[in-house]
Amino acid sequence: MNGVGHQNGPVANQEKEPIRFLKGAAISVWQNSGDGGSNWTRFAKSLWPFRYLGVSAIRGKYNIDKCSDFWNNYEKDIKLAAAIGSTTFRFSIEWARIEPERGVIDMEAVRRYHQMLDCMAAHGLEPNATLWHFVHPTWFEDAGGFTREENIPAFVEYSKRCFEWFGSKIRLWATFNEPTCYMFLGWVVGIAPPGRIFDLVGAGRMLSTMLKAHVAAYRAIKAMPGGAEAQVGLVSHHITFEAQGNGLLHGVAKLVSDWMTYWWGWDVVEHWMLTGEFVWKLPVMGVWQRWKDPDGRPPCDWWGINYYSRGIFSWYLQPACREEEVMTDMYYPIYPEGMYRAIKRCSEFGIPMYITETGIADARDDRRAIMIDAYFKEVLRAVADGHDVRGFYYWTLVDNLEWATGYTMKFGLYAWEPDGSVDRKLKEGSKVLIRYFRTLPDDLAGVREA
Repeated sequence: MNGVGHQNGPVANQEKEPIRFLKGAAISVWQNSGDGGSNWTRFAKSLWPFRYLGVSAIRGKYNIDKCSDFWNNYEKDIKLAAAIGSTTFRFSIEWARIEPERGVIDMEAVRRYHQMLDCMAAHGLEPNATLWHFVHPTWFEDAGGFTREENIPAFVEYSKRCFEWFGSKIRLWATFNEPTCYMFLGWVVGIAPPGRIFDLVGAGRMLSTMLKAHVAAYRAIKAMPGGAEAQVGLVSHHITFEAQGNGLLHGVAKLVSDWMTYWWGWDVVEHWMLTGEFVWKLPVMGVWQRWKDPDGRPPCDWWGINYYSRGIFSWYLQPACREEEVMTDMYYPIYPEGMYRAIKRCSEFGIPMYITETGIADARDDRRAIMIDAYFKEVLRAVADGHDVRGFYYWTLVDNLEWATGYTMKFGLYAWEPDGSVDRKLKEGSKVLIRYFRTLPDDLAGVREA
C-alpha cells in the first residue's frame, strides 16, 4: 500500500464481511504500572524543568511508584473492561520493558504481554496495540530519541520484533500515539521529557522524525510474513484553539491560538497525511523545514482520533470556556460538537477511523455522564451520516497517573487512589457508557441503523 485511500467524505460499506464496531477502554501500561527505566520514569522522579524552584515534575504527593499496577493485575483490569460490555481493549506495548538495554531483550516481558493477550482473548476483547505511547528506553532517549533520524532503525527493529512475537494475536496496531501532543509538552512547555521550553526547532525536528518513523515501521511490518493482513494505523490528538473576547488583546490571544492549533493541534499532520509533505513553520522566521515523501501520501490503514475538547484562551491567555459551556478539571470545556467536526475532517483521509481516546477529568464525577452521553451521540450521528467510524474507546479504565498532572486528574471509569483508600470502584457517571456498550450492535451497519 503506497498511501492512504483517496475517497473523501462518508465511506460506503463495500466489504463482504460485516464490519465490526468496537467498544472499549484505552490505557497506557506505563501510566498504570511504571517501569524499571524509561524516559518518563526518569523524568517523573526529577525536579526538571522547575528544579531551581524545587518543584517536582509530577504534581501531587504521589509518583509512579504508587500505581494500580496493571502489569501484575492485568487479569483483574481486563476482567473489569469486559464487565462493562467492552469488545476491545486498547493498550501500549512498552519498549523500555521489552528492550531495557540496547540489543538486550527481556523475554519475561515478552511472555507477560502474551499472557495479557491471552487474557483479552479469553474475555472476548480484540486487542488494539500501540507501539509507542510517550515512553521509550533511556538508552534511546540518551541517543537523541526521535530528534535524530539515524535512530529510526532502532524503533523499526523494535516494531518488527513486536509484530513477530504478537502479530498472530493482534490485528490492530498503532505506531505512535499523539506525536504532536508529545512534541508540544516535551519541547514547547517542558512538562514532559526531555523538558525543553520553547525549543521550536527541536520540536519540528522531533515531529518530522517521528512521522518518518511511522512510514518506515509501517512498511517494515507490511513486508513481514502476515504483515499484509495487519491493520497499521496512527493515532493523533485532534484539538483546535480559539480566542475569547475582543480588542487588541483579543488579537494577541488569537495569534497564540492559531499557533497552538498549528503546533499542538494537527494542522501539520493533516497536511502531511493529505499530501505527503511536511512543513514546519516558526513565528517571524516562516518555513523552517519542508520535505515531501517521494512516494506521496504516507501509508496508513486506519486513523485514530483522540478527541477531548477545544481550547479557548481568554484575552489574558488563560484557559476559558464559552458562557454556556461546562469546564472539566483539565481546563477545557465539554464540547461535543467538536467530535463530529473531527470525524468529518478526518474522513478526508479516506480510511477507517476509530475514536481511540475520549474522556473527562472529573474528580467529583458530576459531569462524566453528561460528557459521555453527549460525545457518544455525536459519534453515532457521524456513523449515521455515513462516516467510517469503526470503534469507540474511553480514556481510561482506571484512574491513573496522568503524566505531569499526577493523580489529580480523574479520567477513569473506575476510581483508584494511590493512598489505598479506593481500589477500582465503578463510578456512577460511568454507567451511561455501560448502557451504550451493552445496547449498541457489534457491527457498523447495525450501529448506523440504531
